[in-house]
Amino acid sequence: MRRKWITFLRIFHYGLHNFTRNAWLSTAATAVMTVTLLIIITTITARMIFSDTIQQVRQKIDVSVYLKDDAEPTDVNRFANELKRVPIVTSVEYVSKEQAREIFRQQNKGELAELEALGELKGNPFPASLRIKTKDPNKLEELNTIINKAENNQLQSDPPSNSGERKAAIDSIARVSQFSETAGFVAAIIFVIISVMIIFNTIRMAIFNRKDEIEMMKLIGAEKSFIRGPFIVEAALYGALAAALSLVIIYALLLTRAGDLARYEIEVTNTLNFFKTWPILIIPAQMIIGMVIGVFSSLLAMRRYLKL
Repeated sequence: MRRKWITFLRIFHYGLHNFTRNAWLSTAATAVMTVTLLIIITTITARMIFSDTIQQVRQKIDVSVYLKDDAEPTDVNRFANELKRVPIVTSVEYVSKEQAREIFRQQNKGELAELEALGELKGNPFPASLRIKTKDPNKLEELNTIINKAENNQLQSDPPSNSGERKAAIDSIARVSQFSETAGFVAAIIFVIISVMIIFNTIRMAIFNRKDEIEMMKLIGAEKSFIRGPFIVEAALYGALAAALSLVIIYALLLTRAGDLARYEIEVTNTLNFFKTWPILIIPAQMIIGMVIGVFSSLLAMRRYLKL
């Protein structure tokens, strides 16, 4: 057991020596690997952020059913109860004429001309309404069936309206999310290939530089694992160091830029909390990805150039 431990320490020492001896090649391999891992983790992070943002905006979307001024309260209550029984409906809120007027005032408090015009109006032109929130704004068929029933349609002063701007925002975020996910996936594949090629050539040059040393170890009966081990350790170090650098960058970006994203109504809180709560999972996962890429590249190079 002790002998195996000593052998392992020697393999690790030789691998670390190779890593530091080829400084420029090691720097290049680590830099490209860092970019690769950063793209991978950024793609995953962006997917989480966009998903939370879409969910947040979706919860704000509502459908407004405008009511006639002479609609009887009993009919309005019956209408509201019918809407509440629709499976996709999460809430139905009655908005009075006075509340509708105040909402308009608050939403347009920067528009002086409109406020002035509002002050000159006689009476209250804003209708009462039923504000309906749903689980999924894209599945309104059953809701429309209730709204368009003859007895309910008679209570309405205008056609129902949903929050078009918010729905457009969801569609826009979804498109950006899909594009960023696809672009990130393609970029990750490209950089993984580049990383594999660079580490492959780095290990190949290391094999050529140690050709005489390898021949000597073969002559004295060194085991194949002892000869291969340092190259595997060297490649694994590329991945481990690149993983550490990529994690430092992504954590720094999240911690320093989360507030900027929040100002644009991008939901980053859950993602930030996940990174703060689960570094014990994120760090090993990123390390494993980096080391697997490095070791895979090393094995390819050894299979091609290290004839044992």
